[in-house]
Amino acid sequence: MLLYPVGTWAYTWIEQAALARRLASEYPQLDVLAQNFFEQGTADTVSSTPTTTTVADETVFPFEHDAAREAADREGRLQQHRALHEAAVEFSASVADKVGRPIGRLVIPTIGVNVVVLEGAETQDLREGPGHWPETPFPGLGGNFVISGHRTTYGAPFFRLGQLEIGDEIQLTLPYVAARYRVWRIIIVYPNETDTVRQRGVEEISLAACHPIYSAEQRLVVQALLIDYEVLQPDTTDDM
Repeated sequence: MLLYPVGTWAYTWIEQAALARRLASEYPQLDVLAQNFFEQGTADTVSSTPTTTTVADETVFPFEHDAAREAADREGRLQQHRALHEAAVEFSASVADKVGRPIGRLVIPTIGVNVVVLEGAETQDLREGPGHWPETPFPGLGGNFVISGHRTTYGAPFFRLGQLEIGDEIQLTLPYVAARYRVWRIIIVYPNETDTVRQRGVEEISLAACHPIYSAEQRLVVQALLIDYEVLQPDTTDDM
């Protein structure tokens, strides 16, 4: 009995190494760009403390200063959202029907997860690592991005998924975006329930795995909301 899980783990380790090499070959700068973003921490919060500024004998009152700054901030955020959406549309089209391709990296610091994610969530796909459900939208398309993974066999990337807590951080890097999520809900559902893939019109990620450990009777689902991101433009060496 012991040989089976050990054999599946070895298989997945080999496949993960191959997927990582392929991703690095296609997007040589991706890891560096993502690391720079995640090391910055969350975006700074704009101070709401009013101040009066004097420029060339002309006083700018606090409400005028704040209104102008807030308008500029809103425009900046809108431009960033548009850039994310356009990049998501382009990337989604580029990987359509390309099941088995490495599409990015998932990192969960609190439980030691650092794995390559591939497109597709069928049995064969999940033997190589966590897989994206192709029917769920990519980040930037306004929906729930769903990833499934094993808890006991094939590298068991989600073995410690049940140890996550509300507020924990999940990091996702795709060729067009580095995204930071915060866990807001942890649920247990049956396989025929739809909460895992439900689209609520908000940017979120759902991680799903069999539950309890060593059983496929139910599904453990961890859901996290997008809290920060940066649109990436890494050089490519090959089209996906």
